[in-house]
Amino acid sequence: MNRRLIVGAAIVTIVGAAAAAEWRSARATVAPAASALTENTQRFWQAYRAASHARSAGRFDEAITEYARALVIRPGHEDSLYYLGNCYLERREYDRALAAYQRLIALNREGSSRAFMQVALVHASLDPAAPIDLPLAQQFFERALALDPDSGALLGLAEVQLLRQEWQAARDTLLRVDADNTMSIAAPYLLGFLAYRDGKRQDAWRWFTMAVDRGELKKSAIKWTEEGDVKADPALRWRALARQSVFGAQWMRLRRLVPPAVPSASDMADEYRLFTRELAAANTRAQKS
Repeated sequence: MNRRLIVGAAIVTIVGAAAAAEWRSARATVAPAASALTENTQRFWQAYRAASHARSAGRFDEAITEYARALVIRPGHEDSLYYLGNCYLERREYDRALAAYQRLIALNREGSSRAFMQVALVHASLDPAAPIDLPLAQQFFERALALDPDSGALLGLAEVQLLRQEWQAARDTLLRVDADNTMSIAAPYLLGFLAYRDGKRQDAWRWFTMAVDRGELKKSAIKWTEEGDVKADPALRWRALARQSVFGAQWMRLRRLVPPAVPSASDMADEYRLFTRELAAANTRAQKS
């Protein structure tokens, strides 16, 4: 064989062997990294699912622990931050809830409507322990509305107007809410209150009974979701809806009046007298803050 061919073949063999060795080395390096990545992914989803199930079952301490574990692996996971904040909110740990929502807002260059909503609801909360700040609540409701008209922020703005005793502005906004969402319970409940306050008992009764009728929640059941099995259980559905409203705890009292119960004019009067006192107390607290 020609000496040049022999030398060339030897060089090709050496280069090929070196390349193969390099490929094996690279593969040996990449394989553990890929394995670790897969393991982290599995650990993340295990923690996240455990947190979601614990939250839907009302085990908020456990849910917080699992969401925190998930966020160690994926610090920027938006759903984990959102639901972590909600768990703190359920425990009335407002500072920690707000911190989680602010982290969620920081992740979104254009903003997060659901985080804006939650921050607004915290600052408009009727809970005496909450950091009430109506101008700040209005600002965040407006940001949520600008980003997502279907976020529920329009109702929030109407509720802030009620807290500020801006009666006509609240009425106008609530009429918009009712026109946009013909299933809203909050809008007719609050419009009924405004009519009752003005002495318009017939209008108040019409709105009040409309709110009660809408409270039947006739949608069919579905399987478990991120928000829990809320459609399968009317009580859970009511609570899920109430969390999206400043006055959710107030209009949720209407559950006792849905069929087969029959609401009466005295039921309406009792309800709106109670709401008048609650609204006055909240307004006093807002003025002092």
